[in-house]
Amino acid sequence: MWGNWQGGNCALAALHAAICPDCQRPLPAGAHFCPHCGRALGDRPRARVQGPNPWVVLLDRTWDFFASTKVASWIIIALAIASIAGTLIEQESMYPDWRPPEVYYPERYGEFWGNLFLKLGLTDAYSSWWYATLVLMLVVSLVICSLHRLVPLHRQLTHPQVWKLPHFLRKQQVVLEVAGTLEQAEAKLKRAGYRTWRDRECLYAEKGRLSRYGPYILHIGLVVVCLAAFAKALPGWDEVRDVWIPDGQTVKVPGENFAITNHKFTLELYPNGMPSKYVTDASIIVDGEEVLRANIEVNKPLAYGGWEIYQASWREEPGVAHLRLVEASTGRTVATIPFDLRDPAPEYTLDGTGLKLVVLTYLHDFILDPETNQPTNASYEVRNPVLFAEVRRADDGESVGRIALAMARGREGVYTGPYYLEVERVESRWYTALKLHRDKTVPYMYFGLAIVFIGMLITFFIFHWQVWVREEDGRILIGARAYKNKFALGREMKRLFGAPQGEGAN
Repeated sequence: MWGNWQGGNCALAALHAAICPDCQRPLPAGAHFCPHCGRALGDRPRARVQGPNPWVVLLDRTWDFFASTKVASWIIIALAIASIAGTLIEQESMYPDWRPPEVYYPERYGEFWGNLFLKLGLTDAYSSWWYATLVLMLVVSLVICSLHRLVPLHRQLTHPQVWKLPHFLRKQQVVLEVAGTLEQAEAKLKRAGYRTWRDRECLYAEKGRLSRYGPYILHIGLVVVCLAAFAKALPGWDEVRDVWIPDGQTVKVPGENFAITNHKFTLELYPNGMPSKYVTDASIIVDGEEVLRANIEVNKPLAYGGWEIYQASWREEPGVAHLRLVEASTGRTVATIPFDLRDPAPEYTLDGTGLKLVVLTYLHDFILDPETNQPTNASYEVRNPVLFAEVRRADDGESVGRIALAMARGREGVYTGPYYLEVERVESRWYTALKLHRDKTVPYMYFGLAIVFIGMLITFFIFHWQVWVREEDGRILIGARAYKNKFALGREMKRLFGAPQGEGAN
């Protein structure tokens, strides 16, 4: 211990003196080793031992995971199941009903299944986060699988091994041995459209190399299609608007610069009461002017401004109630009032009577709120219209009497004063339901499908044929391999080089 301490001090002293204690030569300032004899001065710092970079390890494992064809197969199966579920279950953007999803689905599929579908996102499957995640995983898998195999394939195809031993040629699918020279074989192959390479006594020729890239071109198309499908889940790429338009009215499309007018909705029925045809005579209105008019039928949408406008559904509801103001003492009808059950006027002037009817409260679906015991609407539909009104003099506005009328009963209501109201008749009002759909991914879908189609043509209709030729003693040994259609390759080799001799053809 003392020796070590003494040696350490000597080394430090030598370091301070800038002279090596062994060779006695001067040392550069701050040196830990003598540049002349290699003597270590003081304690040598330990080399830092580093393990593998965790990010590199994670990247390698992720790459290996997505490079597996088994993983890609499971992703495709999961997407297929999700797509089937999305097809069998009515999607939120397509079901023919005006009610919200949380009301419609429990009634359509039952309380348990309806709520389960809503929680799992199966009612809007193609725009859900988990469907987008599966599509994105498929894209990553396709890209990594393709790169994992394409890079070595490209290297192999662009740098072919020309020189081969005879036993390699004899193991090929088509084998010929005929008299001739390498130059003659090369000339024949070039005339037949082959590219050739020479290396000593060997020749390599091929054609249709593009066929080997066909599956990867197809993969590029699938990636484009998948990215377009993924974009559907992003805001603004796949938009849906629903509008309900009464007959003869115009409704502005939310968020757009045009409106739609429903001139007339027509419904035709089969003898059994089922609808056979329903059509909307519609116009597109921009800045108050009609720019387009056409009939919208089921599966015959109207196209405008990138939107496809579909006939989705219809609804009939009570529209206008014709009310009679009756004098209670005589039973004489004083006036008839056309009362709009969806959007009534605040008051109605009764011509020739000196009276007016003022609407105090109107409820289109009357119910008493169980918590507050106050009148309110039970739903959006016109089901149980109730009117609370007051009859006043037209000149000074003095009250003559008050009336409460439950129109569903059709009889006279409760009243104070000389007048009461009763329902003479009710006209129905038709609503057409139009669904507007704009999908900005469609051009990209078609582009991707076109690439897929080109990839399939290249894969299935272009054949990669490889030929190796070796010359020995005035004879040539030919070995050829086809990745598709080897019988056509055999016929071509016999056509180019004649009937086989010696070994024959396989």
